Amino acid sequence: MRRLLVAVLSLVILSSILVVEARSTSPAHEAGLCGPRDLPEEAGQLQGDVPRAHREEDADGLSRAEQGYNCGLALVGHTTLGTGLVDESARNPRGNANMAWAGDCAYVAGSSAPFGPASPDPANGIAVVDVRNPRAPRHVRTLGTTAASSTVLETLHAAELPDGRALLVAGTYGNQSGGDKPMDIYDVSDCADPVLLSTFVWPENIHNLTISGNLRYVYATQPLQVLDIADPTQPVYLGNLENVLPYPLVSTGPFPDLDDNLPKEVREARSGGYTAHEAWPTFDGTKLYLGGQLPAFEAFTIVDITNWLRRVDGAPAGPPEVISQREGRGHSVRTATIGRQRYVMHSEESVFRGAYGCFSEELNPFAGAAQPWLSDISDEANPRMRVSQVQLEINRPENCPAQLDSGVQASVHYHDFDRARNARFAILSMQNAGIRVVDVRDPEAPVEVAYFNPGDVDDGPGVLLDNAWAHSRFVAETNHIWFATASGGFWVVELEPQVKRHFRIRGRTTPVSAAGAPGRVGVDLRVAGPAAADTAAAYCTLGAVRV
Repeated sequence: MRRLLVAVLSLVILSSILVVEARSTSPAHEAGLCGPRDLPEEAGQLQGDVPRAHREEDADGLSRAEQGYNCGLALVGHTTLGTGLVDESARNPRGNANMAWAGDCAYVAGSSAPFGPASPDPANGIAVVDVRNPRAPRHVRTLGTTAASSTVLETLHAAELPDGRALLVAGTYGNQSGGDKPMDIYDVSDCADPVLLSTFVWPENIHNLTISGNLRYVYATQPLQVLDIADPTQPVYLGNLENVLPYPLVSTGPFPDLDDNLPKEVREARSGGYTAHEAWPTFDGTKLYLGGQLPAFEAFTIVDITNWLRRVDGAPAGPPEVISQREGRGHSVRTATIGRQRYVMHSEESVFRGAYGCFSEELNPFAGAAQPWLSDISDEANPRMRVSQVQLEINRPENCPAQLDSGVQASVHYHDFDRARNARFAILSMQNAGIRVVDVRDPEAPVEVAYFNPGDVDDGPGVLLDNAWAHSRFVAETNHIWFATASGGFWVVELEPQVKRHFRIRGRTTPVSAAGAPGRVGVDLRVAGPAAADTAAAYCTLGAVRV
């Protein structure tokens, strides 16, 4: 594998001598969607890049990258996540991981090692952020129970019902075989005061968690397991779906689609080891949308598990029914209607220090920039895969020299729609490129309309590019977006008036902060605690990148 990557990189670097480096701007600039107080990416700056020249300090010790970059999204509120004491121990303010939410609160997982045994430590706990006042969000406490003070990282999710009932699950993240992975189940109906209802120990590894919208089931991945939480104080394990879920026979190694010439019967004869990263369910939990992770397992599956969930004398009433399987990755998976059609946004990740356009995206997650796809699933038995892809200029192969020079990683990690019905835009967490808002109303041609990148958030000499990689929330009542970054903390930004007009959105707008800009303009990012380590080589990206 290493020899292959070196060979590919060598060819790209040699060929780049003949390439005229493109210089472009975000489509948001061209559409006039940047506000008068914004600090957008500058002329000559590739979309999504933080050029090395922008990180050079002036005579006053400041750099352009410390001001951050924004267009169409204005800062409303911010807090670092180093308070919220547990046993008088402060939570590590850097290395923030995935985010969940319920009511007026956000829950941000802390940092820890992605491999090896769990490391229970209050410093790694889940930050509970009270956002009732979005101009001044507060880190009010840190969850530090069995799983929540261990290695959570990606392994948390929350869901709520219209009547206000809400649950949060947080489990011990795993990248290895073996079980005995604890998961805490909290009642977060009073969102700022979570109540631990039970701790369930999964018999096999867990990596990502999702609660069905009706609060009935929890889905864990790698392997794909299901838990019935109709009574969250007495959860019932339903089993490992991968033991009965067929999937295509595909080649090992970093090359996709080598099974295409095999007979259909042979491709579908294999079972077990699907490696779906995120299982996205329908509201009632009876249907799953699964994208395979890794080149050897890139099958996107839509499966009806109604009969498998229903029990007769303790056993499944029937097997899962595979509706369709097509080529497609799925580290992050979200569904929505756009117009009158149903779509899924799905993407791989890329985290092993090679997330550049210099490499083919087919090498994800080991190399190449990961960028999300939209696929039409209106006819679930015959989905139209890869209708379109969202791309940043910095990730284009012809801009490989610029990306190597700046060292940014602008791959997508998670993404979310503004709403599940008649979605207007998607929010993409694209690591060192910050969050990017993409208009999806024409799913054949999605286009960026806004972005917010905190940039360099170091509080002293040196450069620490922030990393946006968690799930994000759009709050329709306020037109706010909540998101967390690895080193910067928790952010509330709003759609600016011109962006609201672009989407024909009506509703109130909270006055922006005095500066209305990201980075260190208008907000103090100085935090206590150890400097962030570069954990970008981990299986799933955890921290910021020092460059």
